[in-house]
Amino acid sequence: MHWVQALVFCGCLMGASIYDVRHRLVDDRVCVALVLAGLITISPASFLGALAGGLPFYLGAGFGKNGAGDTVLAASAGFVLGLSRTLAGLTLFAFCYALFVLGKSLVLKLSHRPTRFTCPLVPFIAAGFIPAYFL
Repeated sequence: MHWVQALVFCGCLMGASIYDVRHRLVDDRVCVALVLAGLITISPASFLGALAGGLPFYLGAGFGKNGAGDTVLAASAGFVLGLSRTLAGLTLFAFCYALFVLGKSLVLKLSHRPTRFTCPLVPFIAAGFIPAYFL
């Protein structure tokens, strides 16, 4: 791992998380910066990581569950991580997101409120992919 790549990767994901929470958007410049950071250690696994990172979110966007910005961000992060660390990051993402959804649903159910809600995905993507970077 190169320290510049680590700073760009972590900084972009943390900044995108804050921006997504505030505006519910993913800035394309973040995705471009991630891809440029991925060029530092490019390999064939980078392209497989991009495919593995973007595919679940692409399928989710097709069913109307998330936006295209999440897809591009996950694919860009997967390009930096490569295949194995992307799969680890997706696993951590799924665990964090499922834990949040279950907790929030339980709180809403106990408070007798409707249990349908939406939330930004980028903080959970960051929570999964940042630790996976350091594996």
